[in-house]
Amino acid sequence: MSRILGILDYALAREEDGRAFYLAQTDKVKSKDVKDLFIHLGEMESDHVDYISTLIEKVKDGKGIQSSDVLSDEENFFAERYETELPAGRHAELASDISVLRMAYLIEHDFMLYYKKASENAETEAEKDILNHLCNWEKGHRDMVQKLYDEKMKAYWDEMGFEPLY
Repeated sequence: MSRILGILDYALAREEDGRAFYLAQTDKVKSKDVKDLFIHLGEMESDHVDYISTLIEKVKDGKGIQSSDVLSDEENFFAERYETELPAGRHAELASDISVLRMAYLIEHDFMLYYKKASENAETEAEKDILNHLCNWEKGHRDMVQKLYDEKMKAYWDEMGFEPLY
């Protein structure tokens, strides 16, 4: 098995895990914006599964990966996201959503680091381009989750009436 095929097979399994995580969490999170983000990320992970599957087939068919296989950047989910009011007395729900957002952040951060490290060991420039592209996608996901996590943490501390010193 070629190195890139091993990288892509592992990536496919992790993207499928990510999709399953987001879809499972949509029924557990309480706030609408977290639920919307997870639905969106689940859809994006489905797109990644399809994209990586296509790349795997190209490699298996002997066609190899070309730099032209890099897709355009994903839209900014938060560009059209509206702000929601935080009803009083929701600190327990916020704390739960914050924990799930933290797990999502770690998943996306790990994906990003995996693709970054894989790109550093790529055998061709085209493989490096594809892996860097995937790395940037995951960085975008991580940053989306981090932005919402920060907002929810601030709302939580506001609700609790204090902020930590750090």
